[in-house]
Amino acid sequence: MRILFACVLFLAATLPAAAQTSGDYRLRDETSRLAVAVLGKVCLMNLGDINAVITAASPTGEFGFVEAPEDVAKGILQGRTGYVRVLRRPGLGAVTLIVSHDGICSVWSEFADITAMQRHLMAMVEKGGLKGGAQLLALDARDTDGVRVNDYYLMPSGWYAAQLGKRYNDDGSQPLALVTSISPPGRRPMEGALVVSRPLKQ
Repeated sequence: MRILFACVLFLAATLPAAAQTSGDYRLRDETSRLAVAVLGKVCLMNLGDINAVITAASPTGEFGFVEAPEDVAKGILQGRTGYVRVLRRPGLGAVTLIVSHDGICSVWSEFADITAMQRHLMAMVEKGGLKGGAQLLALDARDTDGVRVNDYYLMPSGWYAAQLGKRYNDDGSQPLALVTSISPPGRRPMEGALVVSRPLKQ
């Protein structure tokens, strides 16, 4: 979790500045919903297979991501090997996907709301794409320099554990580390972040 939290704080400082800020709750709610959908359908459904992640985040994929400019991608990755993709939808904030070969998959949203983010995460697990395949376990919640950080374990089971097991050559039930980070409007370039990884076994 410490590694993921460090990644959250580092990337918050390196992403390009937002073009605007908005007090509109609907904007933050809908952008949060889109970010969670990307986390589920791109990161979680393809975790353990970076090629599958990039295919799902291609311009011809469900969401229609485009590659970030090379200088922006290099600034975000900071020497790590990986990919940065950007999604823009009319009337919503930008959503940025960062996936690296170290197994971390991050989704950043230009606008976000903590209540909306938590609600959409729970809906994804309980009623959406992960229904019957995982449980969300809250571990910790804290404020760090005005940024709200929540630590979770996503507990794979059933069909999702079986899917992960095929990729990792085990039973697939190892908890996934999930960190969300939400900052007040205008505090940082991208208000919301969701970062997921499968920690290496010691």
